[in-house]
Amino acid sequence: MFDDTFYDRHADSWWSDTDSPFRIIRYMMNPIRFAYTVKHLVQRNLDYRGMQVLDVGCGGGFLTEEISKFGLQATGLDPSAPSLYTAKRHARAMNLDVSYLEGFGEALPFEDASFDMVFCLDVLEHVRDFRVIVREVNRVLKPGGLFFFETVNRTLLSYLVVILVLQEFPWTSLIPSGVHDWKHFIKPSELKKSLEDTDLALLDMQGILPGWNILYNLFLIRNKAREPITFHNLCRLFKCHESPYKGLCYIGFAEKAGPGVATVDSEL
Repeated sequence: MFDDTFYDRHADSWWSDTDSPFRIIRYMMNPIRFAYTVKHLVQRNLDYRGMQVLDVGCGGGFLTEEISKFGLQATGLDPSAPSLYTAKRHARAMNLDVSYLEGFGEALPFEDASFDMVFCLDVLEHVRDFRVIVREVNRVLKPGGLFFFETVNRTLLSYLVVILVLQEFPWTSLIPSGVHDWKHFIKPSELKKSLEDTDLALLDMQGILPGWNILYNLFLIRNKAREPITFHNLCRLFKCHESPYKGLCYIGFAEKAGPGVATVDSEL
């Protein structure tokens, strides 16, 4: 089962310089997620002026703030009140106009067709039934709206890397026990089927790998048995990149049936 209290207990560490697991999200995962999003928005030549965007499971607001800085109207939703307090405080300090609400992805507190885009990154594998969230995302998306997702595949590799090496094995564990449950990892075919069961058409799906040589990096992590490795060094060593291989993590996006979001005149 999941440790649902982890994010409450460590909410003060989201934006701090302390060596915490949140550095993995901020420096190792968030850059590749945001780069993937921007790449596809640019490729689609979208006019995102005034777009309403929802970040489900926003935590301390890493991605939500990047969305806001990119010129979209961002709303972050998370079940962790302490994390939201940290997110609001940091957004005020950065003079960003971001809305934050407490709530669950399984019951989004918004009217139908409220958003042009919904982000659900590093969330689907942390809930009891990801299909419920997909249905809710479809409900709150406007026709032609985009759904960006990122999650962990349920494979032998993900069990070895995420569960055994990074979470449970005493000599190499860096992620607190209970944060991930391998049984709730999601195969790409399962997520694709869930999208197809709604009005969401899958447009792209790519793998994410930590470092150009994962075996070499695992060897470096193994050295923690002799010399502890910090999250700072972990993020430096594991430079995530896109890959055709989806056996560990994968990212993608889908479009809701209906008229597409307006595009920018290519001559402007």
